[in-house]
Amino acid sequence: MKRKSIAGLIVIVAIVSVVAFSGCVEEEAPTPEIPAETSPEVTEPCEEPRITQPPEEPKQEIVLEKFDGGFFSIDKPKGWNIYSAGACSEFAFLIRDDKEPLRQIFYFGSVGPVYMNEEQKQIDYQYVEMGGYAIPWIEMSVVDPLTPQNFLSQFHLIAQTEVAQSFMPQAPKLENLQIVSATSQPSFIAGGKTELIRGIFVQDGKVAEGLFLVTVAPFMPSTGGPGGGTAYGLQIIGVTSPKREFRELENTLVTSVQSFTVTQSYVDNCMRQQAETYAGILKAGKTLSEASDIIMDGWEKRNKVDDITAEKRSDAIMSNERLYDPETGEVYEFESGFYEKYDINRGEYEMNNLKPLPGDDWDLWMKAPLDGYRYVK
Repeated sequence: MKRKSIAGLIVIVAIVSVVAFSGCVEEEAPTPEIPAETSPEVTEPCEEPRITQPPEEPKQEIVLEKFDGGFFSIDKPKGWNIYSAGACSEFAFLIRDDKEPLRQIFYFGSVGPVYMNEEQKQIDYQYVEMGGYAIPWIEMSVVDPLTPQNFLSQFHLIAQTEVAQSFMPQAPKLENLQIVSATSQPSFIAGGKTELIRGIFVQDGKVAEGLFLVTVAPFMPSTGGPGGGTAYGLQIIGVTSPKREFRELENTLVTSVQSFTVTQSYVDNCMRQQAETYAGILKAGKTLSEASDIIMDGWEKRNKVDDITAEKRSDAIMSNERLYDPETGEVYEFESGFYEKYDINRGEYEMNNLKPLPGDDWDLWMKAPLDGYRYVK
């Protein structure tokens, strides 16, 4: 390929690299500099601990307090840290309880670009290897097919990239994400797809549950040459907590999202900078307020079958199984494989009438299981 023939690509790369992974490089504003929120660094663990589920703990009491970030404000849980990055359509924030990092609230205005197919990624690799210009997003994931579910499943890989780490090193990992349900929602952008997703995932070796509102949309079409075939994740909103706390905390976490506002002067400034990309994406907090309504409504109308599915997925991730006592209704938790040995040796146990939970008994599946090894002897 001749250097002259890629002049158009140079322009594209120069423009898109500014907004790679939610605007890793901020634009200069003609008005006073937009303030950035600084927060303490988060130290990552040196090694991945074994996946464990902590014993049942007292109910978490979360009190919301007003946080003033200058150009934005939000009612965040008291004692939680807030991290922010980017500006305007690329603005992002993460609110996290650093004592229990599974408790978190986050918003990313845009994430990407990502590849829509493996062939395009190989074209870009070959182009760079032959001496072409650097492509900033070349390490990004392939999201094929381009759906909100698939994008969210790739999020842990996206968060590990160099461009993502330079933007927000504390970004949620969402490892081993298991989709429990996904409900299509109206999309705010032409050609986009939006879904409300309920999922189980692993972070820091523990199981967590979350609700996520995710939009994806194509960005550059494939042309057979480098620099095309890309897409973005837009307005990615998530609320998560340890699995067994989520039903209790979900409403408070979403209420925090709903309280987010930005100043009108900030909106006006962003409109001057990014009229095309910013219009319709963030309007003085209206977007997050509407999104929180979707999340809350989706949770309240959730299917009981999905609740049971979430519990089963959690057990599968942790390699656990549950048994219950038909006489008392108590539910007990064991490591996978316990029942097979127990069933053929029932006579050796004082509690010899345990059975696996019926697959459709919502009440039993929603009970917090007791440590079976403490009670079954």
